[in-house]
Amino acid sequence: MRFKGKTAIVTGAGRGIGAAIAHRLGREGSKVVIFDIDGDSGASRLASLRNEGVEALFVRGDVSNEADVARCVKETVETFGRVDVLVNNAGIGFSGKPIFEQTLEEWWRVISVNLTGPYLFAKYATEVMVQLGGGVIVNIVSTRALQSEPNTEPYTASKGGLLALTHALAVSLSPYRIRVVSVSPGWVDTSEWQVPPRTPSLSNLDHTQHPAGRVGRPEDVAALVAFLASDEASWITGVNFVIDGGMTTRMIYLDDLVIAESLAKLTGDLEFAELVRKAAMRSDLQKVKEVLKTVLESSTQR
Repeated sequence: MRFKGKTAIVTGAGRGIGAAIAHRLGREGSKVVIFDIDGDSGASRLASLRNEGVEALFVRGDVSNEADVARCVKETVETFGRVDVLVNNAGIGFSGKPIFEQTLEEWWRVISVNLTGPYLFAKYATEVMVQLGGGVIVNIVSTRALQSEPNTEPYTASKGGLLALTHALAVSLSPYRIRVVSVSPGWVDTSEWQVPPRTPSLSNLDHTQHPAGRVGRPEDVAALVAFLASDEASWITGVNFVIDGGMTTRMIYLDDLVIAESLAKLTGDLEFAELVRKAAMRSDLQKVKEVLKTVLESSTQR
């Protein structure tokens, strides 16, 4: 019960990682405020928390709207009397269009939700924390703040900004005993924390390419957030914690051996992977393609 007597606001807590964080903090004694733009998922999460015996409140709103943010903090104080922990989790992705096709409106929407939202919540929540003599902010960033895939400029920029905002806030708020940290998850499968829950659809390759041996779960992130938000982490502030199963530390250079290893993990057949590797290294690929097409057509007809 590390959070008994405390109150936490978790943004984007209707589903996914935010929902898992809300449940973890609630099970450890915290009163929990769910802030989400989706009314259905927010109401569903509220009911789920209350069924677990957690004192909870749902406030519907948009993190990029200052009036909504101010209202959430106001309702939190009116209901529970305090704000001890703020988890800035709400975020949106991006369509993945090339920069030549990206619009300024799309850019601003991602920046507004992923970066402006945490700034606004920090602004209003810390006013209350200062009066209480301290508090904790945990920003959910992403490994995309540190490395990129193609065509992710708005999302990556927003998460990079949130990482920088973390250490800026940590320094500015240190005189008020307010700690600020960030957590950067890698690949986390949120299927089971959707509304309604979905069955995970992951391959052997998805799991085994991670040095830790599997794709992450929302519970993994929630456990780290709970520690960082607790008094046990009272000497930790201004830093970022990567939680990605070891992926960002693994160096990958594409060559025939990496491709063969991936095929072996995907199929579980080392002999097949080696045959494909050897075939790919030969100049006459046309015969190999013809054989594969014949096999595929045969299996489709069955």
